[in-house]
Amino acid sequence: MAADHKKLLLILLLILMASAVFTHPTMAAPQANQTTTPQCIYFFYANGCSACEEAKTYMLQVEQQFPNLTVTDFEITNSSNYDLMVQYYNCHNITSPNWPVVFIGTQTLVGVDQIESELTPLLLNDTGVQCPTCNGTPSKPVGPPPLGIIFGMAFADSLNPCAITVLIVLLVALSAASRSVWKTGFAYILGNFLSYLAIGFGLFTILQQFNLPTYTTKVVGVLAIGLAFVSLFIKLPDRSKPTIKRLIDTATSPYFAFLVGVGISAIELPCTGGPYFLALTLLTQYGITGLGILGYLLLYNLIFVLPLVVVLLVYRFAKSPNIPKQYIRIVSAVLMLIMGIWLLLL
Repeated sequence: MAADHKKLLLILLLILMASAVFTHPTMAAPQANQTTTPQCIYFFYANGCSACEEAKTYMLQVEQQFPNLTVTDFEITNSSNYDLMVQYYNCHNITSPNWPVVFIGTQTLVGVDQIESELTPLLLNDTGVQCPTCNGTPSKPVGPPPLGIIFGMAFADSLNPCAITVLIVLLVALSAASRSVWKTGFAYILGNFLSYLAIGFGLFTILQQFNLPTYTTKVVGVLAIGLAFVSLFIKLPDRSKPTIKRLIDTATSPYFAFLVGVGISAIELPCTGGPYFLALTLLTQYGITGLGILGYLLLYNLIFVLPLVVVLLVYRFAKSPNIPKQYIRIVSAVLMLIMGIWLLLL
């Protein structure tokens, strides 16, 4: 019996060994850290394209396989991204653009089959150590927009005395009329926030239609430095003040205060909108679409209304806030100056 058991165990062992030899997965799992060299590639695709979806899935695997790889995505239903793709094709002397396409170093991989068969070997050879260029000039910055610069511009914008002064005038009017400062003030700030957010979407959509030059980031830096000095003197236009006064007088309830916030944010735009416009111009250089731009705009506008919320809280509990507007203006100017220098050094 013992001999029979030994034979049975030997047969099972042989079966397991045969399975290990002849059975293999259809797709090898990505292996991490095959090269530690930082590399970057540009990937152009279109939403709704089945080959593009397959290529996007493969690109995710590649990003796991090469942790030091930076993949910059360009969705080409955006006209500026499409124009950029055509520009790269022209630089590679290809007259019939197609997608999905990957540009790596000086190489062009067109179609999902070529991407899947040739991209990994090129990365293993460190072909992407230099970002793709066209006529020797990088077309778009690599990586996400610098969050610190967006944060700084939003904070500089939020400290603009125009918006703070209008809120204080509203709160004084509400107190004099014995109206609800708390609810009405928050309704005004919410209207301001949503209106400024919508304006941002509109401006960003318009700016995206222009194929801005590669040196736009440096231009934004120079303009930010100029705006730093201009902001020390800029004031709400005198012709806007009677309109704002009439709107404030209509803020008899939270509902009307919300509408007043919507209207006044548009009126204040010439006074407060400089940093906003520069931040939106900067964002267009990074190929952001969809939820990405929504996230940046929400962050910007939450920072923009934060001082208004602080003023409301102080007024609600202290009744007579002393707002040093001259110092606020200086802090705003210094922030814009720092952001401009930062952009020039990028």
